[in-house]
Amino acid sequence: MKRSLMMAAAVAAFAVPAAAPLAVLAQDGEQDGGRRGAARQNGDDERALARADALAQAPQQNREQRQENRQERREERQEARAQPPENREQRQENRQERRENRQGARAQQPETPRDPNQPLFRNHQDIRDALARDIRERNRQERREDRPNDPPQNREERRENRQDRREDRRENRQDRREDRREYRQDRREYREFRQRFNSDAWRRDWNRSHRSDWWRNDRRFRGYNGLRIGFYFAPGYGYYQVPRNYWGQRYYEGQYLPSIFWRYQLNDWRTYGLGYPPEGTRWVLVDNHIYLIDAYDGYIIDVVYDAWRW
Repeated sequence: MKRSLMMAAAVAAFAVPAAAPLAVLAQDGEQDGGRRGAARQNGDDERALARADALAQAPQQNREQRQENRQERREERQEARAQPPENREQRQENRQERRENRQGARAQQPETPRDPNQPLFRNHQDIRDALARDIRERNRQERREDRPNDPPQNREERRENRQDRREDRRENRQDRREDRREYRQDRREYREFRQRFNSDAWRRDWNRSHRSDWWRNDRRFRGYNGLRIGFYFAPGYGYYQVPRNYWGQRYYEGQYLPSIFWRYQLNDWRTYGLGYPPEGTRWVLVDNHIYLIDAYDGYIIDVVYDAWRW
């Protein structure tokens, strides 16, 4: 304990004299810093005052300068206004000289008589118009020369052409009448077919002699493996793609079947117990429906819907 006290006293004896000069230096620094800060502040104030004086004097100087510039411009305008009479006289003299020069040049040129048939051109547009008129007149003259000089023969030819056209119209009328007669005859044959074939009676007889899944053991349906969206299955032909606007549609008697289905013809109609198709007609397969159509235009004569059930 005594040793520690002695050590602390010795350290204090050395530290106190060493700290005294540092405290004095710190006090001197604070005083110098205060003086410098005051001097800086004074200098900033003086600069601010000088700027304010300069800004206060600047508008006055600018105003005086603008007034001097305005006065100079006024004097220049007054001088310019005082000069116009001389400029006008000078311009008039120049105009008179140019007129005299033009008159002298015209007097020196020999006068040549102008052709009265020659048009007077004032600008390029007049020249272009004259050229266009010449071209039109030349074309008219050529067309006149190309015309034949024997009008009587032309009249006879026109009469013959009229007679030919009349005969053609008569032949067309006769052809249309014959076509209508044939069309009526065909429609009569269709009526006769409907009288000897009835789709409802066919379905009754077919269902009586066949089961509902009769097609599963038929070799023509061998490739069928289920319904496919966008495709139809035709027995004996297989799957074929159908355009989107035709897929899933059902057609009726009196309508026209699209030509895309005409190729899937049912040739073994006897196997299905269908009626004999009249001349110029055919049975075709569309999905699970059977249509009797006109082979020429696809007119639907008779329909058997849902001939078999998938």
